[in-house]
Amino acid sequence: MNRKVYIANEELSLAEYCPVMDDKPYYECWQDSATQDGYNYKMCDSLEEFCERPIRSRLLAVIIRNEDDEPLGIVTLSPEGSLPDLAIMLYKPYRGQGYGTNAFSLAAKYCLESFGFDCLYAGCYETNEISRKMLQACGFVPNPDGDLHETHYLTGEPITQHDYVLHRKQ
Repeated sequence: MNRKVYIANEELSLAEYCPVMDDKPYYECWQDSATQDGYNYKMCDSLEEFCERPIRSRLLAVIIRNEDDEPLGIVTLSPEGSLPDLAIMLYKPYRGQGYGTNAFSLAAKYCLESFGFDCLYAGCYETNEISRKMLQACGFVPNPDGDLHETHYLTGEPITQHDYVLHRKQ
């Protein structure tokens, strides 16, 4: 299947999400404990329930490795009517190889240029050092006014989601 490509560089493309091909790996990524920790959320839906949910994101794109068209994960942009908040999920075999930073940077560029935002937001929990480093490598800076104080989805202990912002270069 030929997917619409939103943006690409030498290594990666961000392409349209195709439910028939992408729902199952996206769902399986949600079943991973590291993904649930990264989002402070326990996915309890069945695959069928997951597939029936409407897509509300302004952007839901598959991260594709150009050399072999391998899907590596997903990037999403929050729904219309909310602050533009960018998020990423890498499928387990592709974590820790630099794909996340590359894809997130590409997605941020696409969102700022295509949607015309003056700034873009992203967040990570205080325990997620890898995501913090990725956000900073992509040019995001801390935005303490946007930090969210929550309870951990498993332990019930307090946890902070640190907010980051990327401003459009003038």
